[in-house]
Amino acid sequence: MKKTMLSQRFINIFVILLLLSCSSNAREIEIKGLIEAGYVKADYDQPWLNSWMDEGVGILRFNDDDKFMLTQGVIEVSGDLISDISFDLVGNYTPDGEKNIGLTEAYLTYSPLNKGLRHKVKFGMFYPQMSLENVATGWTSPYTYSFSAINSWIAEEQRTLGAQWSITRSGRQHNSPHSFTALASIFKANDGLGSLLVWRGWAQHNKQTLYNEKVSFANYFSLQEQPIDTPNAVEPFIETDGDWGYYLGAHWRYLKQTDVRVYYYDNKGDPFAIEKNKQYAWKTRYYSVSIQHKFSKKFRVLAQWLAGDTGMGSQENGVFTDISSWYVMLSYKLAAHRFSLRHDQFKVKDTDINKYDPNDSNGDSFTLAWRYNLDNNWNVGAEFIKSTSYNENRTLWKNWAPEHTQKQYMAIVQYRF
Repeated sequence: MKKTMLSQRFINIFVILLLLSCSSNAREIEIKGLIEAGYVKADYDQPWLNSWMDEGVGILRFNDDDKFMLTQGVIEVSGDLISDISFDLVGNYTPDGEKNIGLTEAYLTYSPLNKGLRHKVKFGMFYPQMSLENVATGWTSPYTYSFSAINSWIAEEQRTLGAQWSITRSGRQHNSPHSFTALASIFKANDGLGSLLVWRGWAQHNKQTLYNEKVSFANYFSLQEQPIDTPNAVEPFIETDGDWGYYLGAHWRYLKQTDVRVYYYDNKGDPFAIEKNKQYAWKTRYYSVSIQHKFSKKFRVLAQWLAGDTGMGSQENGVFTDISSWYVMLSYKLAAHRFSLRHDQFKVKDTDINKYDPNDSNGDSFTLAWRYNLDNNWNVGAEFIKSTSYNENRTLWKNWAPEHTQKQYMAIVQYRF
C-alpha cells in the first residue's frame, strides 16, 4: 500500500520551526542535552547471542566484546514561537543501528493560560506520557542508563505522529492535594508496532529509534518450513492502512508524593494491509498502568504494567500473540549518589495456529545502577544487567537452545548541559 506523506510533512514543518527559533521572532529559546561515553562489556553464555540490531537473537544492546565508546548524545531545543504556542525538537546520536543521527521528537504545544481547567494541545511527533521512568532530558531516565523492557519497546517502535489534547485540574489552583489530567490522542504512522515483540521478544537498552530509521532482527524466516514473506526488519513510523489510531489516558497526582498514569492504546491497524516490501500493518492494543510513590525525599518506588495483544494476517497463516511485561524499581538518593534496583518480567504468548512460526518467549532481568553527580553538569556511574530469556524461535537454528542468560556491564561518564 502507498505510504502516507503525513509524517514527512511533520518533519518538514519542524525543520522550518528550528530555523525560525534562531530568528528574533522566537522568544526564550532553551537548549539542553547530554553527551554520554563509557566502557561496555557484555558476557553471553553463547557466542551467537549477538544484538538484534546486528541480526542476532540476543535481547541486550551490545555484543559479546569489550569496548570504550560514545554511547549516546541528545540535544533538546525548545522555546516560545508566539503567545501560548511553544515548540520542542529533540535530536539523538547513537553509534549503532541503521542511522546514527536524527530526530526522535518534534512537536508544537498550544497551552493557553486560564484560571480554571488547563487545556493543552500537542501536534507533531512525540512520546505518549505514560512513562514515569523516562522523565529526563530527551526521554532518558534519571535512575538507570538502560530502560525497562516496557520503555525500551516504546523507544524502539512507538511514537505519536498526530495530536494530543489534555485537560488538567490543578490541585494547587483548587486548594486540593489531588491533581487530575485526562487526555486523548489521534495519530497515524505507527502501523508496524508489535513486529519486534513478536519476532524478537522483549529487549532492554536505551536506543531510541530515529525518525525514518529501520530496525533489524534475526532472519529466522529463512529457516521456517513454510516461511512468512516479510522482511527481517521493521520501519516503525510509517502509515500502511490509512486508518487513524488513538489512545486515552488519565493521570492522578497526590501532592508531590504519588503519581498514577493509566492508558489504553489502539493503533487500529488493519492486519491484512501490507507494504510493497511485504511489511504488514499490525493490529496492536494494550493497557498501561504506571505508579510512582515517594516514601521520602530520598527513597521512592516506581512500577509499570503493560498488557495487550498484537497480530497480522489471518489466524491460519498469520501471526497473533498476547504481550505483557511489568517492572518494579526501588531508587534511593544519598547526597549526590543515587542507587536504583529494577526487576523486569516479560512475556509473549502465541495465540495463532501457525505451527511453522514459533513466537512464544518470556524472561526476567535484574538491573542495578549507581549514579554520582560530580557537579551540575558531570555525573559518573555504573550499571549491571543480568537477563534470562526464553525465545522458542531460537530452536529453528540447529542445536540452539531456547533459553539463555546475558550479562552487561557499563561504566559511564555523562556530561549534561
